[in-house]
Amino acid sequence: MARTETHQPVETKQAGAKAMSAVDSFSLDDETRAYARKLFKRRVEGWGDEARALEECASWTGMTPRSFKRLITGETKQAGTFFSRVRKGYLDYCARKVAELQNEIQAEKARYGNVRIGDLDHEVEALVAKVEAARAVKILQQREG
Repeated sequence: MARTETHQPVETKQAGAKAMSAVDSFSLDDETRAYARKLFKRRVEGWGDEARALEECASWTGMTPRSFKRLITGETKQAGTFFSRVRKGYLDYCARKVAELQNEIQAEKARYGNVRIGDLDHEVEALVAKVEAARAVKILQQREG
């Protein structure tokens, strides 16, 4: 399911109506499911780890394991209602992994000096900045009505 973004305005039929771009019209349900699937896939380590990974992912997003599994499999009808929780859980997971990477780099520096690491620490700092920038973005959900 590839999504393309054109950034081209879409014409409206009503006079004075606000024009939408293709970027604005993404499906919040699809995005929520995509974040949930990525979080689960990155957390699961193997066949026997799926139940534990499901429980952890559910707790990170403030959901029950059954609700999280229903979200991943597409059984949840209004998945967009969980978007902010799932996105926050995913970004928190990314931040934890980047922190682990920073700790490993510090251990390598202490052991071997800066010779073996090179510019890797600068790249990790850039990753930290990207995760923090993504956390700072607040996406407002449109309410129908």
